[in-house]
Amino acid sequence: MTLKGVHHAAIATHDMDLLTDFYTRVIGFQQHPEKSNWLHTGHGFSLHLMPSDRERAPYDPSRHIAFEVESLNECARYLLDQGQRPYQLSNEQKRVEVKSAEGPLDAGIGTLFLDDPEDNTIEFVERGRGILAEYDDGFA
Repeated sequence: MTLKGVHHAAIATHDMDLLTDFYTRVIGFQQHPEKSNWLHTGHGFSLHLMPSDRERAPYDPSRHIAFEVESLNECARYLLDQGQRPYQLSNEQKRVEVKSAEGPLDAGIGTLFLDDPEDNTIEFVERGRGILAEYDDGFA
């Protein structure tokens, strides 16, 4: 068997409208014209929002989706301009709030995190930076 890549990830949601708005307006996904709970990037990856009435899983940033961005600094600037609260995690898993897009953004593993309105954790990575400067899958 040969895996070709990640097709989509699914996130359980208790408020479809809230998460659809967040992932389209803030993160930049686009809604599928016929299946409104499928969001896509246009780069071969989709996010499937799954309605759920089950109890939410406890907050745990070790469960997350990571998106590759061209620049962590540009990502931080964009998120801050959107009124979001990006953060980094120290090596001890302590939150380090990002209040400015300037600077090295090198706390912990050197990536950026954001929690969506239902406390799902999103990670933003820049290839060749932070932990990805030391470890990368070798594929561009």
